Amino acid sequence: MTMIPNTPKTENKLQRRPRSTSMKDRQNSKAQSDRTSSIDSETSPESRIAVQVCVPRKSVYDQLNQILISDEQLPESIILINTTDWQGQYLSEILHEHSQPIVCTISGADVHAAFNTIVTRIQRFCNCNAQTPPTIKVAVAGDQSYLSTILRCFVEQLANKTPDWLSYIRFLVIPVGTHPLAKHMSSFDSKFNNIFMDAGWRDLFSRLEAPTSVSIDNIDVAGRVSQYLAGASVSHQCPISEAMLTYKQKSPDEDSCQKFVPFIGVRIFTFQMVLDLAVWAFFFPFMDTKCAYDVLVTFLSHIPPPCSSPVTGGEVMGLQVDYWACHGVDKKKEGEKRDVGIKNTLKSNFRSLQVSRIPNGGELTPPPGMAMTVVMKEKNKKVIFLSKKPKEKEVDSKSQVIEGISRLICAAKHQHTMLRVSIDGVEWNDVKFFQLAAQWPTHVKHFPVGIFGYTKPAM
Repeated sequence: MTMIPNTPKTENKLQRRPRSTSMKDRQNSKAQSDRTSSIDSETSPESRIAVQVCVPRKSVYDQLNQILISDEQLPESIILINTTDWQGQYLSEILHEHSQPIVCTISGADVHAAFNTIVTRIQRFCNCNAQTPPTIKVAVAGDQSYLSTILRCFVEQLANKTPDWLSYIRFLVIPVGTHPLAKHMSSFDSKFNNIFMDAGWRDLFSRLEAPTSVSIDNIDVAGRVSQYLAGASVSHQCPISEAMLTYKQKSPDEDSCQKFVPFIGVRIFTFQMVLDLAVWAFFFPFMDTKCAYDVLVTFLSHIPPPCSSPVTGGEVMGLQVDYWACHGVDKKKEGEKRDVGIKNTLKSNFRSLQVSRIPNGGELTPPPGMAMTVVMKEKNKKVIFLSKKPKEKEVDSKSQVIEGISRLICAAKHQHTMLRVSIDGVEWNDVKFFQLAAQWPTHVKHFPVGIFGYTKPAM
């Protein structure tokens, strides 16, 4: 099994996690409050120190004040851009030249401050006017992990608002980087597909360096964004699901910590074995803790990083996956054993595990539950050769898709094996186990994304 050190990931500095409580108490008011009141106080293990000292930049408020100029009038649109890499910086420069209402963010604190300010201004508008506020288009320019940050703010801020607030904001997805949700939207909105999924847009923002102005004359980045802002008049409701992560704290004196994280679109869970330092010290008792850790890091640095996509080769990990089917979903594929309302268990050596909430094939109606794709290693069979001892024969991996899952729990078979879980591009380390639910428990059950309309692109 591949072993990796849990080192900080700089690309995750935008990601902040809402605090959680017991999953059994999700329906009571205290659980809702705990879920949505501390997005600033809790972070992932690898980024806790960095984020605690991070505060919103003054430039974020300056840009917001230029857009939100009056409590009695709301802007038609605001564009939040992830400017931690050249793609976002490049996009912000172009949109700024065309006087678009942009807000540049580089941290979770910036994102949280920006969204909190938008919600506050909507509330002020409601206090000053008798009529219902117009729907604000909040464009989100970044990859899937950046949208995940926005989603957490949305769930937190609107948890204590009335249900009519769900129609006050429409999120426009501007894909800059890997974006499964944008790919899904392009499957049923031909105009969105033509603007953001064509080769020109994808090639531009997948480059290693910013292009010259001469090479982008035919792409018209600003024109595409303007067209989307003006034409995205329909809100497509994406269901919000819930993940609970139980992970080990840095200090051995601390208890395990639980987090609830909302998600939409695709949720990919990858896992790699992480050797507990206490186990390492057991095998090398003559080393002090720091020396043992240094040796471990040196050893692991020579191991290539794992692939995050489902594969049929590579290492495996022993997992136990318990899942429950949604009520009313009784279809079973050949060879699949599943009973509605009864726990079903997969216990095997897994090569990969993915969980998706996005419909397949451009379907508009979201499925009643989650779909899980697993690749498991078949049990080796003893093969006897003449005049030779029995040998183990390699068997191909077994792939399986299970649909209509309402709840799922995944844990490693061995106590000292920690999981590394990637959630919408945001990585969590030292995870003991995770639990998924198909529906977020508060009244904020859908994430409204802006589309032109429901017209499938030509094949």
